[in-house]
Amino acid sequence: MIRLFQPGDLYLIQRLNRQRTHFLTVSSLLNSHSVLRAVLGSMIPWDDAKVMTYVLRQEGHSLVSSGFLQVQKRPSAPEQDLLCIAPGLEARDGHPASWTKLLAHSLHAAMEQGIARIYCNVTDQPLPINTLAGTGFQVYGRETIWRLFTPTAESYADEIVAEIRLLQPEDVWGLTQLYAQTVPAPVQQAEGWAGDPTGGLPLLHTWCASHGATYVLVEAGAVTGALQIAEGRYGCWMQLWADTLRPDGFCLRQLLYFGLTLVRERRLPMPAYVAVADYHGGVTALLTDLGFAPFSDRVKMVKHVVQRVRESVTAPTAVIETIAETVPTPFAPPEGAHARVNATRQPSNPYYHDQGTVCDSRTYSRQFEQQQI
Repeated sequence: MIRLFQPGDLYLIQRLNRQRTHFLTVSSLLNSHSVLRAVLGSMIPWDDAKVMTYVLRQEGHSLVSSGFLQVQKRPSAPEQDLLCIAPGLEARDGHPASWTKLLAHSLHAAMEQGIARIYCNVTDQPLPINTLAGTGFQVYGRETIWRLFTPTAESYADEIVAEIRLLQPEDVWGLTQLYAQTVPAPVQQAEGWAGDPTGGLPLLHTWCASHGATYVLVEAGAVTGALQIAEGRYGCWMQLWADTLRPDGFCLRQLLYFGLTLVRERRLPMPAYVAVADYHGGVTALLTDLGFAPFSDRVKMVKHVVQRVRESVTAPTAVIETIAETVPTPFAPPEGAHARVNATRQPSNPYYHDQGTVCDSRTYSRQFEQQQI
């Protein structure tokens, strides 16, 4: 049986907590996701970003007997993120069947809640990817996370020559064009952007945008790059948006110089992380020169949830065909017809008497004797 968390499940959560597989998100990496805090906080949700915990208890099943799954709704959006699942596939009691059961139940619950998309960021390994794919998740991108433990000794403030400023309302149109030109169409579709400039731009609704600041690089009045910086308790995150195929690499270099300068001047928590997607070319050499090192290879997956749509349909009216009324007509046989019918019946069967009715052999013998007398 799978259901939402109840106070009686607290011991089970504590026991399986160390066996969980954590799906990496920016917020959990910077603030160290706590399962127990999320469980208790889900009972008294403070905002729209509610955490749901589904508990699996199956008595008498030696293969899959217990587990739990946590998902979190994104604020002001019909989307969810997978946070963690236990037991993990590498754990002693881990098995893909427990993942399948928990994920299938959460997908059904998401459909009832009106969720349109569920996202997952998992390590680039075949077993977890194939298990998630078996429940309908699809890979829409890969990325490598780079990490810098300590800020560089020298300052890059003197190297910044481009105009970089905080995002202004008039920059949203230029940022929309930058997103449409630098992000592949399958990724745009997976992130729920239909190309409508008036709709919500995905990069403005991420955790970095909500908990950090967005800066834009402007060249000749046009937005050609953007940088999002967010800080947490255990580090800071820098997200780049630029044309990475540009031969000179001017935008990427200026944005990284600007980001490292902010980290140094504001003394943001370290280490610093940068996510590089597989369609970002020319960034690896630049990050290596600045002291970054690869931290983790990740796969981004999405599950598009089928939505139930209720529409009013006009019910067809049953048409009943009318049948003409049958009027009985009295019928009288013509005169003499009764005698002709009796005449045709008599000679063939001795068991018929004169009126054409059936009689048995004894009645016929008695009638015959009377005639002879």
